[in-house]
Amino acid sequence: MSNDSASPAIARPAALAPSLRRRNMLRQIEMEGTASVGDLARAYGVSTVTIHRDLEALAEEGAVERVRGGVRSLTAPSEAPQRDFEVRLQRSDDAKRAIAACAIRLVQDQATIFLDSSTTCLALAREFASADHSQITLVTNSPAIVSGLNARSVHLIVTPGEVDQNMALIGGRWTVEFLSGLNLTTAFISGAGLTLEHGLTTAQRPIADVLRTATAQAQETVALVDSSKFGIHSLLTGAPVQAIDHVIVDDAIDPIVLADLRDAGMQVTVAPPLTPRAEATAGDPEPVQPGDGRTRDASPISGT
Repeated sequence: MSNDSASPAIARPAALAPSLRRRNMLRQIEMEGTASVGDLARAYGVSTVTIHRDLEALAEEGAVERVRGGVRSLTAPSEAPQRDFEVRLQRSDDAKRAIAACAIRLVQDQATIFLDSSTTCLALAREFASADHSQITLVTNSPAIVSGLNARSVHLIVTPGEVDQNMALIGGRWTVEFLSGLNLTTAFISGAGLTLEHGLTTAQRPIADVLRTATAQAQETVALVDSSKFGIHSLLTGAPVQAIDHVIVDDAIDPIVLADLRDAGMQVTVAPPLTPRAEATAGDPEPVQPGDGRTRDASPISGT
């Protein structure tokens, strides 16, 4: 996919108001567990001095704890620490389920698909329990998908590699080497953020390596990204926009962001919300145009 137009990057981080930047910064810290001052400065396009002020403000609110060179997320003393995966699993659940219900329609019989270790892909894997497919080969590096998949029509293949119990993923050199030898019909992937300039990004090297390899081996790449992640970019690019053929997002996406994506040549499908009526009728998703009353006024980077 080419990107020859002069479309601006979506919601450049430097343009964010301090309160909005801190809200999204807190979300990122909670997702990733820790963050360094340098990484945050690069991700949000501001100086390290500004990041220090932001982190001090968040620490004063009791939201994070300052550590040498950065910050870490806090859990209540009475609570057992949650794994990063468990924290992510609780975020934007309705949006992820809506995206998954839309994405399952793209899976064809006898396809070989890849689902990454994201919680959105876990939601997609759960859709196979009620989907009417035959002879689907599903490759994944997600231990959660392996343990939770309940679909007789799916032939499940698990990548080899090193298991990260905190992130609930399988990664490393063995994983990359294994994926590089496969022929995939579709790779379904997600990440920490998406912008036109940086593509789909993550702060984790094992995730970035897996995403790059899976997209290279797939005939089609579909990014499953909830609306809160647009305008955010992290340390590493897992898939540049040129490698993404299709984006599926929930209907809370900002209309301006949606227009920017489409103006850049990206195919974007907006998944309708899963209301009880929508779940019963299983209607087809409809693209949301700028100004459509089904979208809410929201920043391109909205917290969860």
